[in-house]
Amino acid sequence: MTTTGTPLARSLRAVLDGGSGHGSLEVHYQPVVAVADGAPLGAEALVRWCHPRFGLVPPDSFVGIAESVGLGACLDTHVLLTALRQLAAWDATGLRVHRVGVNLGRSSLHAPGLVGIVEQACALSGTAADRLMLEVVEHDELDLTAPRLAAVQALADADVTFALDDFGAGHAGVGLLGRLPFGVLKLDRSLLPGRHRTVATTAPDARALLCGVVGLAAAVGAEVTAEGIETPAQRELVAEIGVPHAQGWLYAPAMPADAFEAWWRARVDAVAATTA
Repeated sequence: MTTTGTPLARSLRAVLDGGSGHGSLEVHYQPVVAVADGAPLGAEALVRWCHPRFGLVPPDSFVGIAESVGLGACLDTHVLLTALRQLAAWDATGLRVHRVGVNLGRSSLHAPGLVGIVEQACALSGTAADRLMLEVVEHDELDLTAPRLAAVQALADADVTFALDDFGAGHAGVGLLGRLPFGVLKLDRSLLPGRHRTVATTAPDARALLCGVVGLAAAVGAEVTAEGIETPAQRELVAEIGVPHAQGWLYAPAMPADAFEAWWRARVDAVAATTA
């Protein structure tokens, strides 16, 4: 299902064009919390597709298709505007989500109008640029031409934060870290110890590897967020080595906006109760 002729690709094009009968795109939000006390800090916006025939289509099943058929930038823009409008709506209710992260795929990063798209989304939603984090997601090598680098720099100069997502997986490595003005380094879950991580007997242990990455982030002035935290042991490890922020199922999955709001308010109350 990687060509324009597949049913899923045709349906995705239709839903992005506003056609009926193809379901709807929803944006869910996964909390980002302080490792020290679990206090909520921000959110990552993640797209879901509710399809009348295929059911709830996970992003892994259609985001790649969107990129392959030329719809990646359109999908990213839809999520960007939805997330920023939601941030403004939460502000109006007194719920202060400090920053929302939105994935920025290959097509979006290569788009000549990237700066204008982001500026327009901020203007339409009434959201300041410093409330937005663009998460560079790429498992194929990016073509970072001078104009594209200039566009990223212009957004960074306007106080948009850039995050290197899935650090340690695919092309999200040190080379890319050295080419873009990243303010946040998001550690891929594959770097964490757990049943998912199969290694040779004499391979470096996860603690040593993570300590090295944290030191690298500090050297380039980037914050660190650990993704995919699922167990108390993983949380304790990242706390011990000085990772300040985390997200993962141990805290909460990605949720629709109303469920996220309820979770956030409950978590704020719980943290306040423990410090009272």
